[in-house]
Amino acid sequence: MSIAVVMSVYKKEKPEYLDLAMKSIWIDQTLKPTEVIIVEDGMLTTDLYDVLDKWKQEIGNKYICLKNEVNIGLTKSLNICLKKVTSKYVARMDSDDICLPFRFEKQYNYLEKNKDIGILGCNIQEIDEDNVYTKLRYYPLQPNEIIEYIPKATPLQHSAVMMRNEIFDNGLKYNENYIMTQDLALWFDAIENGVNIANLPEILLLFRITKDTFSRRNKSKAIHEFKIYMKGIYRLNGFSLKYIYPISRLIMRFLPSSFIKFIYDSRLRKMVLKNK
Repeated sequence: MSIAVVMSVYKKEKPEYLDLAMKSIWIDQTLKPTEVIIVEDGMLTTDLYDVLDKWKQEIGNKYICLKNEVNIGLTKSLNICLKKVTSKYVARMDSDDICLPFRFEKQYNYLEKNKDIGILGCNIQEIDEDNVYTKLRYYPLQPNEIIEYIPKATPLQHSAVMMRNEIFDNGLKYNENYIMTQDLALWFDAIENGVNIANLPEILLLFRITKDTFSRRNKSKAIHEFKIYMKGIYRLNGFSLKYIYPISRLIMRFLPSSFIKFIYDSRLRKMVLKNK
């Protein structure tokens, strides 16, 4: 068993969420990781340092701390983490989400049995600021379904994936031209390079949606996302009617955040994104 968890933390994170996230990847897991690689992306608050110090003591020599003198963003921070990984598998995690206890065990066992899969996600349960369960989110399961789905929306939840470290040894990395939506760019790059992507049908992660989630989807993020979709679709399909999906998403992103939330929760969106 050889799993590295990689996580970036910056000063705006909530200490109580970080504490729950750390507990979920260490205390609660039926299969514990062999490395927990945390990058402190710039100076943090005293409360965040207290939480990290607590877990450094708990995890011991399997805890690896990397420090960026200034905030450089998630994309570059993850690439720094990947250079330190020595484990066979890389599990992503965000500092406000919660892993369910069997996540690492189920993903590890699947990847051990399915050597052709390079990146593995799962379905997720959304939670709010108070850890109350809200909506379930389902993703396509098989590589061919994911290729068909990706022009519509991301086929994986970034903080729920486990990846073979060898795909990064073979040249893949997060594209540093994108400071946001870097996960979507990685999925397109992986597919183009012949890496098979799949999802487990189980719910293995609690994904936090807060009242600020939709307001953070600003114009800059929308433009980053649009560029990734347009370039990615072209690389996989050439000129295609599938461009209608990113064009529609871009238009929606420029609407008020209250309307974006309405669309996000709508039956129409669910129909468009429904897996075959």
